Amino acid sequence: MGGGGHDDDEGTPFDQSVEEMDFLRSACAMAQTGDATRLRSMLTRRPSVANEGLGGYTPLHYASREGHVDCVAMLLEHGSDVAAVTTAGRATPLHRAAFTGRLDVIAMLLDANADASAVDADGETPLHKASARGHAACVRALMVAAPETGRVED
Repeated sequence: MGGGGHDDDEGTPFDQSVEEMDFLRSACAMAQTGDATRLRSMLTRRPSVANEGLGGYTPLHYASREGHVDCVAMLLEHGSDVAAVTTAGRATPLHRAAFTGRLDVIAMLLDANADASAVDADGETPLHKASARGHAACVRALMVAAPETGRVED
């Protein structure tokens, strides 16, 4: 009899749906949807979830991208890592907030010592992300935080 055991399986639709259900109950989902009440409850029971997620995406990445200021504040209070990078794109929460033009979140992340000069896998800083999307107020805030990222070289 040839292989074909469970160890050879690459996953089934059932496995994927279980993974999706886990995500829906996760801190990442709560941060993404802005469910501050449930996120607070989860962080109180298990503070480590502030830095958990799949593919390097932490709850702070999701809350930052979506502009959920209350969730961002809560995650920062619980020690969420402002320098966390996604596995594939090497994006920080500041990159995500800049990309979507979340000025309030950018200010919070900078106050928490996020690195405005961090470079992602595309070689771009949060300033590049904000500029490419036309988020002028975000560009100004990021240039004040890291003026060297706005320097133009020949």
